[in-house]
Amino acid sequence: MLTTLSSSIDYISIEGLPWILAAWVGLVAFRPFATLVHESGHLWTAFLLCKGPLTLRVGRKTDRCLFDGNRIRFEFSLRNGIQGQTEYSEVGLGVLGKVLILSAGPLFSLAMSCLAGWLILRHSLATWSEVCSVSWFCANFLAFLRASIPTTLRPNADFPEGAPSDGLQILRLLKREGEKSRN
Repeated sequence: MLTTLSSSIDYISIEGLPWILAAWVGLVAFRPFATLVHESGHLWTAFLLCKGPLTLRVGRKTDRCLFDGNRIRFEFSLRNGIQGQTEYSEVGLGVLGKVLILSAGPLFSLAMSCLAGWLILRHSLATWSEVCSVSWFCANFLAFLRASIPTTLRPNADFPEGAPSDGLQILRLLKREGEKSRN
């Protein structure tokens, strides 16, 4: 029965296998939206700290734009939905501002993961709702990990050698600032 409470499902069994597969499909389906949450963190912080136009892009770069306002441009594509980018002007932006913008994305992803985890652990949800919540939790937590670990990400059209993760960008920024202060 689809609305059975999750406590009656043994996920590590034949009965639970369809739910595990559904959670896996949900994880893949939610990845572009988890990227949107992550990039929204960068966008809101950049909106508050920067002047000039901002662009939030999820997925492949497209000619079609979902929203093009006075200051904000929003592009969304389900293709390569794990990739995201927020563009803003760094003119007049200090090191602290850059670090705040770079760290806001992972913090938004972590906050969304915590919210989903809280819903899963604190509430008795219908099985379908729990499976969706687990998928949402995993998609956001993976976005958090992917952005936080200082590494070079998979190459794409914009970054043929791979984009630096937010964590790597923060480390490079702080390292440059430390070298400047020593000289």
